[in-house]
Amino acid sequence: MSNLKIFLLLFIFPFTAFSQHSISYIANEGIFIQTEHKSILIDAIFDNYYETYSSPSVQTIRHLNAKETPYQIIDLLLVTHAHLDHFNPEMVGTFLRSHPETELICPNQAVDSIVKMANNFESLAPRLNGLDTNPTWEALFLKGVSVHTAYVRHGGKQNYAVDNQIYLIKVDGKKILHLGDAEMDPSHFTPLHLSKPPIDVALIPYWFLAYPPGIDIIKNQIKPNKLVAIHYPKVGDPKTLKKIRDNFPNAVVFMKEGQSVDF
Repeated sequence: MSNLKIFLLLFIFPFTAFSQHSISYIANEGIFIQTEHKSILIDAIFDNYYETYSSPSVQTIRHLNAKETPYQIIDLLLVTHAHLDHFNPEMVGTFLRSHPETELICPNQAVDSIVKMANNFESLAPRLNGLDTNPTWEALFLKGVSVHTAYVRHGGKQNYAVDNQIYLIKVDGKKILHLGDAEMDPSHFTPLHLSKPPIDVALIPYWFLAYPPGIDIIKNQIKPNKLVAIHYPKVGDPKTLKKIRDNFPNAVVFMKEGQSVDF
């Protein structure tokens, strides 16, 4: 290979890799979105309160709080709901103090938890963007990112009192949907017209991919270009996993920290 060709390869490839968009798995429903210009966390800061589901490693939390690569700058932290396998108020308070650039978007229930649990709450207050239970889209534009959010009831009658937000993020020309623990009921999603325009990546609780009416919601209402299953239990669920493989053979099931998809 000529010296000119080698030079061109070395010149081109770093820029190609840098511009790549990726979603990396942290734990349970916790993910890290990276695009060329923005970094976003969703449901990513909590401990192992619920041992059934995976939690961020101690090392990952340390890297996050120390602003180590790739977490030097986090534009947004989104929280879908205030369950402790998605959100720990004290840990989120610590994270926000470490990252003064980060805006938090979350249900008002999560804000209330931070007020009660986080030290020096007053210093964090300007960056806490609380959400009411609105079943239609609410639009926010923070840190150069468009976030549409709507209240969709949490699955399971025992959880109806816990406010669950879904997020439709538009960043660097891409659309990413995260459902949190939304109830598997098509009537919640029909008014939201999710598939117009198309969604690049949908992050959806794994049981939606295995059982009706979740399958119908994905195929007929969400229609994502890429499908990622989240909230998979640590002990595994082989029966459901087989159904997922049968129904959506191209879907990615996040099971281990560090898994990622490009989009």
